[in-house]
Amino acid sequence: MTRLDLVAPGLVWPASPALHPAGDVAHAALARLLGRGRRLMEPAVSHERLLARLLGMARQHLPLAALRRLGEEGAGGCAQGDDEAHWLCADPVNLSFMGGHVLLDELSEDEIDAAEAAALTATLNDEFAHLGHFSAATPTRWYLRMERPARARFFPLDEAVCRPMQDFLPSEGDEGEDDSRHWRHALNEIQVALHNHPLNAAREATGRRPVNSLWFWGSGTQSPPGASGAPRLAVQARDPMARGLARTAGIEPDAPDVESALRADTLVVLDDLASPFRHLDSARWQDALAALEQDWFAPISRALDRGVLRHFALHVPGEINRFSLTLGSGARWCFWRKPLSLCAVHPPRT
Repeated sequence: MTRLDLVAPGLVWPASPALHPAGDVAHAALARLLGRGRRLMEPAVSHERLLARLLGMARQHLPLAALRRLGEEGAGGCAQGDDEAHWLCADPVNLSFMGGHVLLDELSEDEIDAAEAAALTATLNDEFAHLGHFSAATPTRWYLRMERPARARFFPLDEAVCRPMQDFLPSEGDEGEDDSRHWRHALNEIQVALHNHPLNAAREATGRRPVNSLWFWGSGTQSPPGASGAPRLAVQARDPMARGLARTAGIEPDAPDVESALRADTLVVLDDLASPFRHLDSARWQDALAALEQDWFAPISRALDRGVLRHFALHVPGEINRFSLTLGSGARWCFWRKPLSLCAVHPPRT
């Protein structure tokens, strides 16, 4: 029998049962798991910190940019010498004005293509070489190899999305030295350069959102891979951050596949709900939940019934609370426990 840990950011929607979008999605298998398992709503923990704990990595600082870069496709053997480099995520974003605030939003994969990313990063390298070297691993995931370490606190992109940008600008760090003003100034200059770029004029002329800023976050250096303090397990994920964490723990990750996940002790990261959750896009969230119900929760429920799965744990990280669900092989005998709709699972009001 095997153990399966499944991390699903965005699964717990912040709404009361009457307004919950899961009410319009059939999720009998998930409801059955929720009803029979042990449920906990615990203090908040970030997605990245939760994954690090599950992989036995307890260090205080996670160099998120270097970790995500390590998890990019084809990055299993990053260039030698990169261990000493200092990295920032420098993701392209869109800024817009609403209600007297500047709101920041991420760009989806279909909003910007590889040629546009190459043209914009080339301009950034021409005009801002003093900051370091910009590169695009994908059209929406860019990196800055810094000339020197940053001494500021940066906020992850998923915390700042659809929120007033001024609340998440680089601020004073915890290491004594502080160059947050330097990074705020650099961000302002980059916004001017991108605003004036002819590519953005062409995008706006065709009704597309301009790429009018970057978002810096995740500073740190790449750590060499090594054995983690966790038991040996397989890791399945598409998310490059999860894949980078696995590689740092000495584990080469695979793509998510429920059949193989049920055959060996496995940590699976499914981030399909994360973006719809951040944007409170209930229609996309419902589509993603329906797919997870069919492709994952139904097979997991059947595996528990057959006694194939020894232990199942569902982890849902969040900014307000972290939800977890655990079931052992004996849960299949708990016939008296009624299914619990996902609509009944939501963070308590603070």
